[in-house]
Amino acid sequence: MHLIARYLTECAEPVELHRLKSLLQPPTLKIRADGTNTFDACLKALQDLRLVVRADGIVAAAPQLVVPSDVRAFGEALVLAICDGAADGLDDLPQRDLLSALTWWCSQDPYGGSLSWQEVQRLLSHDMGEFFTSFAIGNSNPWLAFVRWATALGFAEYAGPPGRASSTIVPDMTRAVRTVIRSREWSVPVPASEFVSFLRDSLPVMDGGRLATRLRPGWDLPPGRRAVDNALDVALSHALLCNEESGAITMGNPSDAPDKILLSDGPNVRIISVVMVQGAKR
Repeated sequence: MHLIARYLTECAEPVELHRLKSLLQPPTLKIRADGTNTFDACLKALQDLRLVVRADGIVAAAPQLVVPSDVRAFGEALVLAICDGAADGLDDLPQRDLLSALTWWCSQDPYGGSLSWQEVQRLLSHDMGEFFTSFAIGNSNPWLAFVRWATALGFAEYAGPPGRASSTIVPDMTRAVRTVIRSREWSVPVPASEFVSFLRDSLPVMDGGRLATRLRPGWDLPPGRRAVDNALDVALSHALLCNEESGAITMGNPSDAPDKILLSDGPNVRIISVVMVQGAKR
């Protein structure tokens, strides 16, 4: 996806589809052993996200497409594009299966260890009952695709060195949260309630987000996901704590701050009321 998007933006003019494909996926290039046409799959994903326009055998970058040279930075741009539009529900979104899967994934315990397809099957069976196979990642083929998306977008990390055959990952949305923190300018300090509301609006798949609020009540998620009932869940709290550890943010609790947010720091509660973002305007 990054190669297609970058070529189209650098070319700065529409390109014939067959020419683009021959350049980026020539017949001599070995693709995945299962025969999946990588180019067509990536191009369709870019079209679905309205980042690329295709008509009458011609392909062009959409006006809003900005492609960083770094692959990970491109993944960050995709996070915002994928979550855009989710406020109105999933029914008309091409990426609805991915968003549904991420909503479930972001409820998983980041301290619970890595998850392979075998563990995911067990968890889905518990959370959704006998009909879990109809869920977006209810069998092994969409799970493998989800692994690639989740790691690229910053919602998961590989349990070991990443590789084409690797399908064991750890629930960890730290990078996705850092992406949306970087997506706007901040003043300091920011009330913690305002900061968390912005994260929830930007990432509706996480605790308190629109999709999580809509979808999760229908699932039998296990207890113990919060240190106390009104705290942020462990997954979101973990992402905030990791971003603080990396220096991206600093969280505090001055005594005169009116609004308090409770983090689930494992089984313990940490109270915050303000957030300072690295590089924010003073």
